[in-house]
Order: sequence, then C-alpha cells, then structure tokens
Amino acid sequence: MDYDNSAYRTREWFESLKWQHPWVEKMAGWWVGEFGRPKLVYDFGAGDGWWCKAFNDMGATAYAIELDEIAREFIPPQVYSIISDIRLPMDVAKKADLVICLEVIEHIPRHDVENTLLKTLIHTTNDLLMISAAQPGQEGTGHINLQQAGYWVKKIEQHGRVLYSPERTVKAKKAFENITNEQFHFLSQNLLVFARV
Repeated sequence: MDYDNSAYRTREWFESLKWQHPWVEKMAGWWVGEFGRPKLVYDFGAGDGWWCKAFNDMGATAYAIELDEIAREFIPPQVYSIISDIRLPMDVAKKADLVICLEVIEHIPRHDVENTLLKTLIHTTNDLLMISAAQPGQEGTGHINLQQAGYWVKKIEQHGRVLYSPERTVKAKKAFENITNEQFHFLSQNLLVFARV
C-alpha cells in the first residue's frame, strides 16, 4: 500500500486533536509522578505538540517533531517545533530523557520504520522511550503497518541500546487506562516503554 499522509496535514486534523488535551495532561502528570520529570523530551510525530506542552508545563524542555509547516500553527509557543520527515535520518545535538512516538508507526511503511525511524528513536533516547503503534485489526485512516507489540519489541531490542521494560509498561498501561476515556483506549492498549541500557 502506498504511503499517503495527506489526511494528517490539514488544519481540520490538527483541530480534531483538541479533545485529547485534558487526557494528555493527566497522563503526562502521572508519568512525572511515577518516573520523574524529564529534563529534555522529543516527540516524533507530535501532532499539535500537547504531550510536549504538558511536560513543558512541568519544567521540561520539549521538542515537537512534525512533518508539515502547518503544525507550527498548532504547537504551543513554549514548545520548540522541528519540521522534519521522520522517515529520513535525523540527528539531534542532545539525547533526551524521554522520547515519545505515539500512534505514528502504523502510518509509515515498514521499511522506513525499520531502517530509519527506529534507529532515530533509539539514538535520541538517553533514558526512556515511550511508543505505541496500532496492532492488526485496529482500524484507522492511513494504517498501513500494523504489527503485534512483540514485533516492535524485537525490532527495537535488536539494536542493543534500549530494552523493553515490562514493569514500566504495565504500570503505564494501567494508569493510562484508568485516566483516559473509551475513545483513547488504543493508547493504553498499544503502549510500550523501553529503557536505555
């Protein structure tokens, strides 16, 4: 299937993310309470940058990385924005305490994820990596790369720099499930947490 991200490059799509803001703020607050406040956060495929805003509000420096210039209209001004195609190699000056990539991987062809995006996520992680990716059977616009969670664990761990953290994953899944409403259940269902070795 061809890669088509046009649905995610419109003002209407960015506007549609606003309902998530209260849930994102609560989940980020829980994360800080449980795992500590990250000093530096990168969010790849950040949408309107609200995860970054939530962590920034708690004292982190945060970078929202998005594909299209239109994102700058929606990413809050206190969040640094980087416009970049995450299918391409990306180098950053400093590694982050927390790297985020939520519900993005399923929209990108598998070869781009495996050959580039995963390497970028791992390379930029200094402490924790939080990802989620739609699994087989999860409907959604532009879902072209649906894999079981174990598939991503194996692909990420084979690089040897970060390891899957079952304990952190279970804690975060349970907390996010308790915080969010039914519309946001996919996040807790698909969540994976990795830690730098």
